[in-house]
Amino acid sequence: MKSSHYLAIAVRLFAIVIFLYALRQSTMLIELLMNGSINGMDVSIIFISITTLCPLIGAVLLWYFPFSITNSILRPEMDQAIEPMNAQSILTVFVLAIGLYAFYNAVIDSVYWLTLWHMSERSSYSGTPFDIGGESKANMVATAIELGASIAILLKARSLSCRMLRLAE
Repeated sequence: MKSSHYLAIAVRLFAIVIFLYALRQSTMLIELLMNGSINGMDVSIIFISITTLCPLIGAVLLWYFPFSITNSILRPEMDQAIEPMNAQSILTVFVLAIGLYAFYNAVIDSVYWLTLWHMSERSSYSGTPFDIGGESKANMVATAIELGASIAILLKARSLSCRMLRLAE
C-alpha cells in the first residue's frame, strides 16, 4: 500500500466522525421542526439546517472522494510504497493526527458558538432574553485561535516534525 492509501483510510475515518456529529446536530433540527423553537428560543430554520447539512454533506464527500483529498495533500513524489518509516515520517504522522483531532474539536466548538451567538441575536426579537457574557466571548476567541492553530499544524506538519527532531538532538 502507498501513503495515499493510508491517508485515504484516515480521511474516511474522519468522515465517519463528522457524520456522527451531523447526526447529533440533527436533533436540534428535529426539535426545531417539531416545536418551532429550541428549548423555547426562536432560531432560524435556515441556520440550523446549514449547521446540520454542511457536516453531513462534508462527510459524504469525504467518504466518496478520499483520494481527491489525499492527492491534494500528498505530492506525487511522496506517494511511494510504504517502507519502514524513519523517525521524521512517524513524527509527521503523529503531528497530523494531533492536528486532525484539534481541527475536529475546533470545528465542533465553532458550530456550537455560532449556534449560541445566533440564538442570542434572535432572542432580542422573542420574549426570551438571552445575552452572551464576557466568558462566552472569550471562549469564542479561544475557539477561533484553536481553529487557526489546528489549520497551521495540518499545513506545516512536516516542518514541525523536522524542528521537533532537531530540538530533541
